[in-house]
Amino acid sequence: MSEDLNTTEKAYTLSELSLTSSNGKKVDIFPQLVELSIFEDIYSPTLSGKITMADSVDLFAEMPISGFEFLTVTLSKPGNWSFFVLEKTFRIYKMEMEEINQATASAQAYTLYFCSEENLVSASKKISKSYKGKKISDMIKDIVENYLETSENKFFPENIEQTYGVFDIVVPYMSPLNAITWLSNRAVSSGSQTSSANYLFYEDSFGYNFRSIEKLFQKETKAKYRFKPKNVSTAPDFQNTVEEDVYTVIRYDFINIFDVLKNINNGMFSSQLFAFDILRQKVTKQEFNYNTLFGSTKHIEGQGTTNRPAPFHNEYKDRTGKSITENYLSVLKMYPTTREHDTDSSITQYQPGIKPNLVENWLLSRISQLSQLNYFKLKLVVPGNTYLSVGNIIEFDVPLATLRSPGEPASNPYHSGRFLITAIRHKIDIKSYEMIIEATRDCVSYNYQNATRNDQDIETQSSSFGLG
Repeated sequence: MSEDLNTTEKAYTLSELSLTSSNGKKVDIFPQLVELSIFEDIYSPTLSGKITMADSVDLFAEMPISGFEFLTVTLSKPGNWSFFVLEKTFRIYKMEMEEINQATASAQAYTLYFCSEENLVSASKKISKSYKGKKISDMIKDIVENYLETSENKFFPENIEQTYGVFDIVVPYMSPLNAITWLSNRAVSSGSQTSSANYLFYEDSFGYNFRSIEKLFQKETKAKYRFKPKNVSTAPDFQNTVEEDVYTVIRYDFINIFDVLKNINNGMFSSQLFAFDILRQKVTKQEFNYNTLFGSTKHIEGQGTTNRPAPFHNEYKDRTGKSITENYLSVLKMYPTTREHDTDSSITQYQPGIKPNLVENWLLSRISQLSQLNYFKLKLVVPGNTYLSVGNIIEFDVPLATLRSPGEPASNPYHSGRFLITAIRHKIDIKSYEMIIEATRDCVSYNYQNATRNDQDIETQSSSFGLG
């Protein structure tokens, strides 16, 4: 295994990297390691990854490797982070051969793809079950425990955030993970500190989670990153210099900055729902306004920092006199509703105990809240650190591109602050451990200045400069 030497910020300890065949044969494959990647994603229900190996002992034929093996990884960081261990057993499911170099024909290179065992269990099963008078959080707990049969050390009850309301739902022959995703789309938080409809089911390096994004936003900051020259430190000793470098960003890129047209079309700013009641032959109209939602929900800023959450727009009004949050016809949705069926005696006498599906509470809000998470997004390449996982909050000051005089702010005031980690790629080779982090936020840190003109004003002003 790798040596436990805390010599650089990219050092790591790989206590175990082994393949176990279905007949129980176990082989240490660290000597064959070229690159190992483990993927965490808040939008994916399970972990996955791939490992590239340079094999000169012909494990492919001797073991043999057939797609029914298990990969065991025990990864940690030396020094003060050694208590945070990524310890997982994955299932191999796919293999790809790499191009063989004629000069080294005695060795073959191939890539093994792996995922959590629950992924394969889910693909092999279907659920056909009726849940009556149950919370969605309880349904998901039942699926994880009794259909995926997930072990207790990967599924903790405290990682299941309770949902609002009880429902009568029939799961119609769906795989367990697809059923969980389907149910998550309909979940509304029951907590007094949240009013969100953006639940996600995902696996991080410590286990499975069913949480709302709004609840994640209220977590404390777990790490603070900065972008600065390497090995420039105020720390008094070498050990602290290494610790500083662990939280130094190697490079960063903008994945998304903004796309107003795209987010008009997907319903982030405004939309409209026609909820049709089949039994009562009634259609109700509901209008969604981004500003109304923004003012009633928690955001990533304003949680333990002096920054105050501000929306992604500045009340600009178009030539019709409407702001972007008032164009409700930009996105139209239609969905059946059972609203107030539980209080209508003409219905309850034939179907006592009927439950409303609360579509008015979750459909349009979820569309907007998930779109907000893709409005401004960063990719950070940082030294590897098993202390962090998806769902954690980090802080990062986005640097300004221009040079500043000493004492002047050097970071972007609107986009610096707290970020939610939505994806991590743990990338390990024989020399180093890096993480590629995707991080997002649902607001800016300061209000944009309100617009004083609309597009008609600007068009009129521009035309006055034309040649007459």
